Amino acid sequence: TDKMLERPGGTGGYLLWAESAVPVKEDLMSESGRMEYDLNEEELKEMFIVQCSRVSGDDASCLNLNYVASPPLLGVDQEEFIKKEAFSFASGIKLHEETSPWELLGNNPDPNTVYGIADQTVLQWGLQVRTGDTLVFSSENGQPLNIIIGAGLKSSVFQGYLLISKENLSLYYPSVEGGSVFLVDGRRESSGLYRNILNERLSGYGFSAISAGEKLASFFRVTNTYLNVFAVFGAFGMILGITGLGFVLLRNYNIRKREFAFLSATGYTIAGIRKLILRDQLIILTWGVISGAASGIIATLPSIRSGSEMPWSLIIIMILVVIITGTAVLSISVRRVKSRELILRLRKE
Repeated sequence: TDKMLERPGGTGGYLLWAESAVPVKEDLMSESGRMEYDLNEEELKEMFIVQCSRVSGDDASCLNLNYVASPPLLGVDQEEFIKKEAFSFASGIKLHEETSPWELLGNNPDPNTVYGIADQTVLQWGLQVRTGDTLVFSSENGQPLNIIIGAGLKSSVFQGYLLISKENLSLYYPSVEGGSVFLVDGRRESSGLYRNILNERLSGYGFSAISAGEKLASFFRVTNTYLNVFAVFGAFGMILGITGLGFVLLRNYNIRKREFAFLSATGYTIAGIRKLILRDQLIILTWGVISGAASGIIATLPSIRSGSEMPWSLIIIMILVVIITGTAVLSISVRRVKSRELILRLRKE
């Protein structure tokens, strides 16, 4: 949605997401860096590039269903995100009011201990940790590097990475030079121009830039595929459940046929008996819908907390469909209750 393209959204308001196979060592925002790659043209004057250093690791995004112990590290300039108020958080260590969780990345509580930030979905499903937990990595000097999870981002383009400050990444991994991941900002109407120029002039580094919204959408497509599969299973469950309601009604009627026969003998009409049966089954249907909806919402609370948008309109439609079709099936089934059957039952008594 458009909200994901804004500053607090999953793209941080940036136009492009780019990666390079070979790190770009020059600072693309410096005068020498722009001259090196002919990026000092007038039409590129408003283009702003955030370069992030990367230490390789196992993919922890939703594209990998396995448990991940060592995700890739990404060294970011947290001051840039603080200044632009980019991205939003789903969880975090309690800080002073009006303090951005990004500021944690600049604070090292102990030697060989730093703070890190990752997507909430990555923390919960990929890494299976919570904010405040500690992940242990091995730095280049062989010493353990403790990374305390300081905060969890709402769904963002950083899914799959564990973010630490650029300074800390250079300190503990000094051999990693230059940037391999890039966020590009500027005039939105010029995003296509930025992408074409960067892909062309940095092609020697295996540079590939795509829309930040497209990058974020790729994660949502995977998530939506999972949801669609479960929706199909849910639809089968609905069909079986609704069909079962009719059988339950008839079973209940057969068990209580003697009771209904006496009601008929005492003056109840067949229409009144049908209403009694239908009312009992509608109570079961209502409580089934309530318990099912409540358990479903509870099961999806982690996704809601991580900032994922819930299709509330679709959920409401599905609930209404269950209620309407369930009521229709019960109404059809209850018509099989005949007064003649009750009279025959009463004669046997």
